[in-house]
Amino acid sequence: MNETRTDIENRVFLISGGTSGVGKAIATGLARLGAKIVIISRSAERGQAALKDISEATGNHRGDWVAADLSLQSSIREVSDVFKRKYDQLHVLINACGAVYFKKELTADGIDRMFAVNVLSHYLLTNRLLDILQESGPARVITVSGNPRFLKNPVINFDDIQMEHQYSTMRATNQSLFARTLFAFELAKRLEGTGVTSNAFYPGFVKSNLARNAPWYLRVAAPLVNACVKAECGVGVYLASAKEIERTNGVFFDDKKQIVPIHTKFDDGAGNKLWTLCEGLTSY
Repeated sequence: MNETRTDIENRVFLISGGTSGVGKAIATGLARLGAKIVIISRSAERGQAALKDISEATGNHRGDWVAADLSLQSSIREVSDVFKRKYDQLHVLINACGAVYFKKELTADGIDRMFAVNVLSHYLLTNRLLDILQESGPARVITVSGNPRFLKNPVINFDDIQMEHQYSTMRATNQSLFARTLFAFELAKRLEGTGVTSNAFYPGFVKSNLARNAPWYLRVAAPLVNACVKAECGVGVYLASAKEIERTNGVFFDDKKQIVPIHTKFDDGAGNKLWTLCEGLTSY
């Protein structure tokens, strides 16, 4: 069973990527339970529009937003500070932001944009908020991953993790997916005994805005695809709120809320290697 409504109402949930797709679906589900949700938005306009949609759909008007460009490390540092100035508690951090770029782009930090958004944003935002998560414990970090069948052989090329040689959208997408999943597992190891847990999950097919950077012909098709998929993310809401998994740590859930042994697919030491690499790229 999920926590009672009173328990939910007393908890703060921060969702990256909360203005569309999986993040918005989870934010809406939590708001329906009475939760205090805070979404990270790229702009005030997008944040306000998403909260309006959520409040109209759920009747919950307690939502809030904070603005950040999650491809930029300076913006992530700023938004984490802004959040901690506004709130003295954080019970659940939901790493749901993600993007697909169909050509190689670099951020102002000189980082491949797909890797910056899909991996480094989660690493840096989570680490910047670990203090308030631990102070608010028991607390949780949940990170969106992909379909388990695409994670059967999650090889990460640490020598070219930013795809500087022979860039391929598909390989860059896969590599960032593998890395963000591995991040969730390595975080879990480092959080043992702290009162904070880390898990990853596959949200299933949820309406999204991932095609916004795609070639025109894929953007045209996106509304047709979205019309055929759900706007809810039950597994995400479950992982963020269910009392019975409060202490569950370091596992992967599929869209049926079943545990899948994805952590066994990664090489020993890969998590520590990724962590060290992220430390170097963020100086954090």
